[in-house]
Amino acid sequence: MELINLTPHAVTVVDGDNNVIASIPSSGVARASQQDVPAGSIEFDGASIPVVKTEFGGVELPELAEGVVYIVSMITVQAAKAVGRSVEDLLFPSGIPIRDANGQIIGVRALARA
Repeated sequence: MELINLTPHAVTVVDGDNNVIASIPSSGVARASQQDVPAGSIEFDGASIPVVKTEFGGVELPELAEGVVYIVSMITVQAAKAVGRSVEDLLFPSGIPIRDANGQIIGVRALARA
């Protein structure tokens, strides 16, 4: 299987002991458009806080190709679903990022499917 990272940075997967399992360098960036549409407001502590609904538009992704899986952002996966593109070949970094003692992100534990 070919794994292509379409996020703007390397994706590093670490195990339970924070040992690197794999580091996949960026090979470009998949793009997804989104816009916020007003959806009312909520009142909190005497203030009116705007509420929006995020709508997804077009998405720039390669076509499905046998044996190829793309790592993209979760937003890109959501946008792809919204426009009816299959997401069977898309993965995104899963869960809360793993950080070192200095708070720097060192990786994720897994990749997720939508």
